[in-house]
Amino acid sequence: MYTPPPRVLVAENQYLIAMEVERILHDNLACKVRIIPISGLAEEINADAYDVVILDAALAAPLNVERATLILAAGAVPVFFRSYDHFPDAGTTVSSCPMISKPPQPDELTAAVLDAMSRKSSDGKGLLGDR
Repeated sequence: MYTPPPRVLVAENQYLIAMEVERILHDNLACKVRIIPISGLAEEINADAYDVVILDAALAAPLNVERATLILAAGAVPVFFRSYDHFPDAGTTVSSCPMISKPPQPDELTAAVLDAMSRKSSDGKGLLGDR
């Protein structure tokens, strides 16, 4: 049986970081990657199907919850970049998502995407639940 490669959306304003994520994923996983600026997240997540969405964690916790909820409702699993040495409160939608440091390290990024894929495949719906 054919299993299509995972579809990964990278919503990142720093294009060089996004290109590095794409390179790492192509080197380590068989997946399809699309890069967009974060401002296009809502439109893109509703226009096409993705398995994983990689994006920056914002300083404003409500914005992170809003973005995670949007991604989860679309059937994908968010993976957040931690770029501010700020960690989300335990027990929230965001804290239950895989998190990686920025700039991305190959092993950490690959493990986070595999973790997100295993979460998605475990129930087929993602992690939506607590907020």
